[in-house]
Amino acid sequence: MRTRRWLAVLTSAVLLLAACGPTQSQPSSATSAPAAPAATTAPAAGGATQAKPAAGAVPTGNLRLMGWSSSPEEDRLLNDVLTDFSKQYPSIQVTFQPVPDYATKLQTDLAAGTASDVFYVDSLLAPDLMKRNLIEPLDDYISRDKVDTADFYPGLLKAFQWKGKTYGLPKDWSSLAMEWNTDAATKAGIDKPPTTWDELKAAAQKLTDKSSGAYGTVIPPELPRFGAFVFAAGGKLISDDGSKIALNGPEGQQALDFYYGMYKDGVASTPADTGTQWPGDAFIKKKAAIVFEGNWIFPAIKKDAPEMKFNISEMPAGPKGKGTFAFTVSYSVNAKSQQKDAAWFLVNYLTGPDGMKKWTSLGLAMPSRKSLETDWLAQFKEREPYLKAGSYAQPWQLGPGGQEINDKVVTPDLQAVFAGKMTTKDALADIEKKGNDIIAKQ
Repeated sequence: MRTRRWLAVLTSAVLLLAACGPTQSQPSSATSAPAAPAATTAPAAGGATQAKPAAGAVPTGNLRLMGWSSSPEEDRLLNDVLTDFSKQYPSIQVTFQPVPDYATKLQTDLAAGTASDVFYVDSLLAPDLMKRNLIEPLDDYISRDKVDTADFYPGLLKAFQWKGKTYGLPKDWSSLAMEWNTDAATKAGIDKPPTTWDELKAAAQKLTDKSSGAYGTVIPPELPRFGAFVFAAGGKLISDDGSKIALNGPEGQQALDFYYGMYKDGVASTPADTGTQWPGDAFIKKKAAIVFEGNWIFPAIKKDAPEMKFNISEMPAGPKGKGTFAFTVSYSVNAKSQQKDAAWFLVNYLTGPDGMKKWTSLGLAMPSRKSLETDWLAQFKEREPYLKAGSYAQPWQLGPGGQEINDKVVTPDLQAVFAGKMTTKDALADIEKKGNDIIAKQ
């Protein structure tokens, strides 16, 4: 079987999305006595409100905010949000610094002591930075300013918490849902989307037409898709304390047997086998009738298949219910910043109701605050299945060393399973052993 790292393609797609937030591999601290920035209050009946600070309470600073570059539209929107911020609070000026090869640049700057005051932190990288105390705990600020953290979806906030402390606030997010071609479904006699694993496999079988190179679904041998099935089986990727890989258990085995089983039984294919770059590409080229993607698929469909008729549903439920990923990114404060009060003030604004509402107005990434659901869905009703996952989505995270574990252990082992060179049982055992070895070295 040909193998292709579709993950790199998806990472590019999600980075395009994730200047507003979620990245995925595919592919995203003790405080000084701060001056009083604007508080984010608990949601009122009409939604959350953001209180204005008292006169003279705004700190001063010239801040650097580092992230990755996105589409021109999203770059413009972020700069608009920052301009609004500086107009309201002219004592704080912010310079946005988008950089290529972001993760490498960030870690290099942190090691050299030259990192920006505020920066994006992808959920996969967060455990490494939190464990090494490279980002500032925000709990004292959050408590002092009465930030309503319960307004954030729980799986998003969890991604930036370590040993009882909170090291960032989620700027936005995306989840996985099931996209299905309605024309293909109608032709196959399917009048509603599959809602369980059994229904999914049955639908995929009806939708597969190998003579035309079309499959029920196209799935990559990669964790950012397979992992959602682990959650639906009741399993975990990592232990609650982030110290051990938790994939190698009955739930992980059941999930991998089902996921790979669809490929083995011929009702699913891979991007490599279909000559496509990622599952969304296979969907657009009608090589797959069903795929499991996030709302980053919309720009690709709009560009390459604007006539396509499709619907979106939540991920099919597994033996233990629904499961999906929360791909999210935080705004975090450099633990060595000399302007922590001003940096927190910026983070609180950008993740507060006003800043977040404007930032997510393009619809590519979703608001991480529950109180913004209604307004966002009024504008993007068709994307509701992505947002409905907020109550149960789990962060895309593998503990300290997560990127290395994913790239050097999990992906090669899953590819070996799909190539028929490793059993599902042996792959899970290998992932557990090698993954734990990497975690132990962090």
